Amino acid sequence: MSVLRWTLADFLAEHEITAYALGKAMGTSYMNTVYRLAKRGHEPSRIDLPTLVTVLDGLRTLTGKDVQITDILHYESSVELSPTPAASKRLRAKPGGA
Repeated sequence: MSVLRWTLADFLAEHEITAYALGKAMGTSYMNTVYRLAKRGHEPSRIDLPTLVTVLDGLRTLTGKDVQITDILHYESSVELSPTPAASKRLRAKPGGA
């Protein structure tokens, strides 16, 4: 089964940002949510999109960088990709067109 993992705690550590500073930059009064997002191993399994946007905006404010979703979330696929039917046909074709 594929999973989506939070890497926000790593991002905060790399940039020496506290969860408190992030919450203030986000302008939120829901500090418990920010602390939970930032705590490695205890991240929520669900988050609404407006909250995610607010996290990204807060990080951009604090770092002055163009922070992307991939900076705080990591997708790990368990699905092995296989070539498309057209690609498989090309792979099976013999050199020289014969």
